[in-house]
Amino acid sequence: MATRNRGNGQGSLYRRNASGPWYFSWFDESGVRRSRSTGTTSRADAERIGRKWSEHTALVREGLAKPEGGTPLDRHAMASIVSHLEAFEAAKRAEDRTPRHVDETLTMIKLVASECGWKSLGSIAADQMEQFTGRKLAPTDNSPKWSPRTAHKYVTALRTFTRWCVADGRLAADPLARVKKPAPVRQTDRRFLHVEEWRWLRSVTLNGPVRCGMSGAERRLLYELALHSGLRSSELSALTRSSLMLDAEKPYVLLEARSTKNRKAARQYIRPDLASDLAEHVGRRMPGAKVFNMPRREHVATMLRADLAEARRTWIAQAPADERMAREQSDFLLAENHDGQKLDFHALRHTCGAWAAMGGASPKAMQTLMRHSSITLTLDTYGHLLPDEAAQTVTRMPEIESLELALTGTDSDPRNAVEVTAVETAVAGRNGANGGDSVRSWKNKTGPGAGPRPFLKRGGRESNPQPPDRQSGAWVL
Repeated sequence: MATRNRGNGQGSLYRRNASGPWYFSWFDESGVRRSRSTGTTSRADAERIGRKWSEHTALVREGLAKPEGGTPLDRHAMASIVSHLEAFEAAKRAEDRTPRHVDETLTMIKLVASECGWKSLGSIAADQMEQFTGRKLAPTDNSPKWSPRTAHKYVTALRTFTRWCVADGRLAADPLARVKKPAPVRQTDRRFLHVEEWRWLRSVTLNGPVRCGMSGAERRLLYELALHSGLRSSELSALTRSSLMLDAEKPYVLLEARSTKNRKAARQYIRPDLASDLAEHVGRRMPGAKVFNMPRREHVATMLRADLAEARRTWIAQAPADERMAREQSDFLLAENHDGQKLDFHALRHTCGAWAAMGGASPKAMQTLMRHSSITLTLDTYGHLLPDEAAQTVTRMPEIESLELALTGTDSDPRNAVEVTAVETAVAGRNGANGGDSVRSWKNKTGPGAGPRPFLKRGGRESNPQPPDRQSGAWVL
């Protein structure tokens, strides 16, 4: 039977057997009774050890010391980053993030942690992150140089992880809060297809061979839908037969929230002639069947460039002999023109917005068509293509008419007339209201036909009008 010696509110000592070590029992800072072996058979030593434990509990209860093993934040800080990434991944997938986005984010976080030597969550430091991005933006060795856009993506991934740790109670504060994201620079300067370029690309692709598992007719339909609706490559690849509402009065394509970039469902209207071609294309397919048999994401641009090259060769081959050299030197249907602007698959979406701007669409209508998050993005991308209404705005401003006023009180003498603008008349009337008469003549202040006196070069008082010029008989202005 265990022997027990109770203390006076500071815990108690007991033995489970006569020859065994002493055990100390006390209430911890949470009010839970704990029991622990002191590891000694000496009562004096056991009392000293137990007193130390109870005193530490009292300090923890008052917030003057950390509990044994540290606080939950301490334990999170000592845990490996890999263990936290598992919970982070589960949280992001629960938010319905795309698998590609989650995988890329985890890859970037692991790369930075490895390069900076971060093993635990508490070892993340802002200065090491800044040094890492600095090395990548301006490498001193032969390693590839990062663009500001790439550095921006990596900083965003790490900041997303640390902010999540703060929100989930794993960190008390964001250790990367002061790390600034480099201003992203657009890596690809895209250009849009001109109407004549699209005519050649459309015709040549329609009669072209099979590329990347797609026939020429299917590729033509894919390009045309991307060009007229502004759909992205990933959104086009996710389209099924049930996504096409082709029998409606105004046919449209219905995008599910899970397949769009902003995770919002969208309805994109299409032209009736394009709807008719799509109806013929998917006529015998099941509702869940894919609309297009598209290749992998990285091969879509390759497929388009091959069709562009074939269309350009055809355009040059059909030129008259005296025009062939000029066509060979032009940018027509080139995948990359002489200014470095490129035509890739996303350029078809860019063409959609450009054609809408040149067609006179309002900025708000273009924002809706392109599904931009803000009107600023629409104007920054397509503002230079919108109609220039500055000249028309100036011509719509009101005109200021002139007034002919007789200065001598005689309406019949044209030599005594002076032109005073409506603005000067209003100002003269205001001055008259402030103390002088607003209607005067030089000889007779209240004579018939008197009009507002114009401003004079000399004399600033209403009581001291200046005489007219002796040679001309007119006021000196």
